[in-house]
Amino acid sequence: MTLVSSFFSNVNKIKDRNIDDYMMHGISLLKANIPKIIFVDKDMYDRIKLFENEYTKIILTKKEDIYLYNYINEITDFNIHSTNPLKDTIEYILIMCNKTEILRKAIELNPFNTNQFIWVDFGIKHVFTCNENDFQIKIENLKNKYYENVRIANIWNPNSMYKIDIFKDITWYFAGGVFGGKNESLIIFANHVKDFCINIIKEKHTIMWEVNIWFLVYKIYPELFNLYQSDHNHTIIDNY
Repeated sequence: MTLVSSFFSNVNKIKDRNIDDYMMHGISLLKANIPKIIFVDKDMYDRIKLFENEYTKIILTKKEDIYLYNYINEITDFNIHSTNPLKDTIEYILIMCNKTEILRKAIELNPFNTNQFIWVDFGIKHVFTCNENDFQIKIENLKNKYYENVRIANIWNPNSMYKIDIFKDITWYFAGGVFGGKNESLIIFANHVKDFCINIIKEKHTIMWEVNIWFLVYKIYPELFNLYQSDHNHTIIDNY
């Protein structure tokens, strides 16, 4: 099992979290003894590079290298219904939609020679109430998990329809912070997500949260997924 994460700074503003908070939460993740690849921009790289070791490969990257930036000028009708517009900027949404591509890159590199990968948000510890040691144990226990398909946390019942606009309202059919599985399934998932993102930009001239995109993929390719019940708390890791 290889854990994959990333962090890009200066893409939005979150009232109750800044880069120092993300670094603190990220360091808790970095300390876990599980193979991991972390993609970060220079601001974060300079802060965490000392944590690179036999378990951890930290890769310097740039947000401008995200493929979706090639389409940003076509996003002319970005009008999502956000309760926190300073957080949900276009750049932030593009980076969220790029999680599957970061995972694809990690699978291509595969420095730890594994066939199971799991995405975990860099700052995910902020939804946990346990202490740092217990958090790290929870992360390390992921090494024992194996899934053929895309293992992903669902919050809303994916077989129920809610009165939402999928292109403007956030959906919580899936929690966005954790997903994983066998490398072949994750590559297929990444291909579908990329196709959906490009088509939505070209046809609707907008983009939305990654969890919305994932749900659209799920509706067409449900056989690709292995769901588990969760919420934005410890269950997102404990129930994986």
